[in-house]
Amino acid sequence: MRTGVVVAYGMKSCHEGDAAVQVYKIAKLRLRDGGRNVSVEQRLARIEGALDELLDGLLKQREQIGSGVAVDVAGHTLTAKAGGRR
Repeated sequence: MRTGVVVAYGMKSCHEGDAAVQVYKIAKLRLRDGGRNVSVEQRLARIEGALDELLDGLLKQREQIGSGVAVDVAGHTLTAKAGGRR
């Protein structure tokens, strides 16, 4: 296992975190669109769209956590291998 693996998972974790933030911002905008002078059906459609975006954000956040764990595991594995060589 090489340090490149740690870097790759670290970059993936960062990318997924950024994607989650972007999706959460889209959800926030969807809730604000249209103001209060819209029908109940339009509000419901807005809320449904925002919930879809929030769920996408949660999935991206889960992927970020998984990549972060992979960074930790890879780092500990590299440390253990380096310690065994001494």
